[in-house]
Amino acid sequence: MNERRLRPVYLIGVGGCAYAFWYFISFGANLTAAAFGVATVALIVRLRMVTGDS
Repeated sequence: MNERRLRPVYLIGVGGCAYAFWYFISFGANLTAAAFGVATVALIVRLRMVTGDS
């Protein structure tokens, strides 16, 4: 897939993980929130790698 198709997928993933991170932090489930925090960071890094040259 090209950059134009991948960017929205990564943005949706980052948004979903960030929301889940906030949701679990607000209810005190720190271990689950940490997992979503790591997933959010990984998706942001991957998005930067895909769109870094544009």
